[in-house]
Amino acid sequence: MSQQVLLDLPSVDWPKLRDTILASSIYALTEVNNWSIRHPYVAAGALMCISISPDILLTPLRLTGRTTLYICLLPLRLILWPFKLLGRFILYIFGFRRYGVAKDSLASQYQSHIYGGYVPQDSTFARFQSYGAVDYYDDLEALRSANVADDENTNLEVGLILAVGVSWLSAIGAVFVLGRTWVVEL
Repeated sequence: MSQQVLLDLPSVDWPKLRDTILASSIYALTEVNNWSIRHPYVAAGALMCISISPDILLTPLRLTGRTTLYICLLPLRLILWPFKLLGRFILYIFGFRRYGVAKDSLASQYQSHIYGGYVPQDSTFARFQSYGAVDYYDDLEALRSANVADDENTNLEVGLILAVGVSWLSAIGAVFVLGRTWVVEL
C-alpha cells in the first residue's frame, strides 16, 4: 500500500498577496508610462512594431502556457467585460432569455413574422438565442468544454482573436503616446 504524503504548505495571506501584486503592477505601469513620456517616439515605434506583428508579444506568452497568457490578458478581459454585459442586457431587453425567446417580446414578434417556426442554424437570430440562453459566457470556459477534435480549431480562433486585440490595442497606444507628445509640443 502506498502512504499518502501530506505536504506542509504555509498558509497564504491572499489579501496581502493581492495587494503586493497590485502595487507591483501599478509601479511597473507607472515606470513604463514615465519612460514613454521621456521617449515618445521610441515607445510609439515599439507599439507600432507590436501592432504590425503581434506575434512578437504573443509567442513568448504561448510558450509559457495558458496560465501566463490568462494573467497577461486579464486587463483586456476586464476592459471587454462591461461591453459583454451591455450586450447581454440589450439581448435581455429584446426578449432573448435563458429559457428561450420571451412571450410577447420584440424577439418573439420578429421570429413569428420573419421565420415562423423555423430559425436557420447560422442566422444572427440563432446566435442571439444562444447568447441569451447562456448564463455566463466565458471564452476560456468554452475552450475547456470543447471536444478534443475541435480543440485545434478553437485554439487557432482564440489565437487570431488575441492577435487582433493586441494589434489594435498597440496601435491605439501608439496614437495615444504620439497624441500626448504632439499636444504638449503645440
